Amino acid sequence: MITGYPHEGSGLFEVACGLIEQELSRSVQSTIFSLGGFPAPRAAKYLKKNLLDFNPQYIVIQFGATDAQCPIRAGSRPGDHRSSLTASKHSRPDATLATASYHSQPATALSPLRWRIASLIGHLRKLEPITPLSAYIAAIERMVDECRSAGIKPVVLSPFVYGSEYTMRKAIPYLAALHELSSRAQEMILVDCVSLLADFPKSRVLQHDGFHLSRLGHNLVGEAIGQVIVEDIRAQPKCRMRIRQTVG
Repeated sequence: MITGYPHEGSGLFEVACGLIEQELSRSVQSTIFSLGGFPAPRAAKYLKKNLLDFNPQYIVIQFGATDAQCPIRAGSRPGDHRSSLTASKHSRPDATLATASYHSQPATALSPLRWRIASLIGHLRKLEPITPLSAYIAAIERMVDECRSAGIKPVVLSPFVYGSEYTMRKAIPYLAALHELSSRAQEMILVDCVSLLADFPKSRVLQHDGFHLSRLGHNLVGEAIGQVIVEDIRAQPKCRMRIRQTVG
């Protein structure tokens, strides 16, 4: 969801940067480092190597949506033996297009039924999230600590909402663990996307697949990121902001 996938145009990160520039009337230099589909423990290995050289004031860490997910299809679980970039090179073009087309379908009146079925399957199979909670929170804490050690303020996004109520219940402990981490990790900013998106019908903030955000979902999360950074930067000396996002 780096550039608004599966939508064309700006995604949540671009929305956030645009809001910051508008609210503060100041230039924002931003860049995105993509680790699409990577769970947090795997992505954490790339933080120092690929992000800290940009020397940003803020790093937006967007993981959790993948980690807390309980997909009913085994193929939706990322493997550890190769990257998503490598996998994409070997994917058939027609399969890639079909996947993109599927994710781009907006929610319809039938989407809640699909989500209830997925929830029932998850319950019957007793599916577990892709990343165990202990491994997820350890990876996030590691990234937060590395940011703080480099003098960079981490902005951590919680998991989003899911169409499947089963997955949603499984994701709540991940949110709770992030709140606990935020309470003891100085200089960490947490954006509670679950509470933010829960104020809207899921059919408005999710795509038909019950996982990817709709345009409205992107806008809401992007505005929330922008607002927390605006509130934080207003207390800081004026300077040109440099923000980097790492996402899964």
